[in-house]
This record gives sequence, structure tokens and C-alpha cells, in this order.
Amino acid sequence: MLDWWNALDMTEQIFALVAIPATLVLVIQTILMLFGIGDGDGVDLDGDGSVDGFDALHVFSIRGIAGMLCIGGWSGLVMYQAGWSLWLTILLSVVFGVATLLLMGYIMYSVSRLQSSGNIDLQTAVGKTGTVYIPIPKAYSGNGKINVTLNETFMELEAVTKADRRLCTGETVRVTGTDDTGRLIVEPILKEKTEERP
Repeated sequence: MLDWWNALDMTEQIFALVAIPATLVLVIQTILMLFGIGDGDGVDLDGDGSVDGFDALHVFSIRGIAGMLCIGGWSGLVMYQAGWSLWLTILLSVVFGVATLLLMGYIMYSVSRLQSSGNIDLQTAVGKTGTVYIPIPKAYSGNGKINVTLNETFMELEAVTKADRRLCTGETVRVTGTDDTGRLIVEPILKEKTEERP
């Protein structure tokens, strides 16, 4: 491995430095998903924007960004080693990376649409606890996502809250209902302080 690295010139090493960590992130995320662990994938860019349909909520995730860097980095390395000009290589690797980002975002959007379709009764989520996956803006001002297990299936579903503060990634919440657009309504679970007995 060290011999391979030392054989690369500086440009090739830069492409490899982009591709290798991104590949490791994708591999680790895939392994964690097999064990039902997937918190923290979403990247909240503006913190309070309302998101509906196919947009930033689905596109800008750790999985999508890692996929973009992985494909962009490896394709750039291969093209540059094949003798393509540096500027064309950079241009095409960026195009391939962005295309990967959009494709992964569309796949995640399609999966979320399937999950929210008629084959899942969201009323079964009421009363269950879940974990915030993408931060949920306060007071119904936008959508976020939570991870919750329904019918023994680990799912990520869109959620809103009436709480007067933003619910952050990793926070535990309870589902209190659903709205007419198919989103879950959640509230934070407050940890009660236990009084120490003398």
C-alpha cells in the first residue's frame, strides 16, 4: 500500500485523499445500517428551512456527500492516470460526483415516498419513541426526520414538532400523532430529575 502511495504524483495523491476517506465512510455507514444504526446522516444546512419534496433534505446527507467525494475522487484518479488533461479530469470528476450526489438524493427521496405510502400505517407510530435523524425546526416551522422502528422495521420518517425549540440530531423523541400530510408529530422526551433520598 505504501509503495502504491509513493508511486503517485501530487495530483494523484490529492484525488486519492478525497476518494479513500469517503469510501471508508460509505463502508462504515453500510456496516452500521446492517445493525440498524443510522443516526446522524442528515446535514442541516440552514437549521430552520421548511422542506417538502425532493430537495436539500434528501440531497445533502453524509451518505450523499460521501458518495459524491468517493465517485469524484476515484474517477478523477483513474482519468488522470489514463493520461487525460488535468482540467478535463477535474471537470468530469466534479460532474460525476454531483451526479452521484443527486442520484443518491433521489434514491433516498424515493425510499421515503415508499415508506410514507399506503403500505405503512403511520398511526402505529403514535406513542413510540425514536431518535432525531435530521434536526427538526421548532414550532412547525419546517420538517426534519426521525429514526423509528415500526412493525420490526427500522425507518426514517419525516417529522415536525410543536416544541418551542429546535430538536437536535440524536435527541430522543416521542411520537404524539400525525398530520394530514403524512408527517409524524413528535415531542422531546424530558429526563425527569430523581430526588435523592436521605
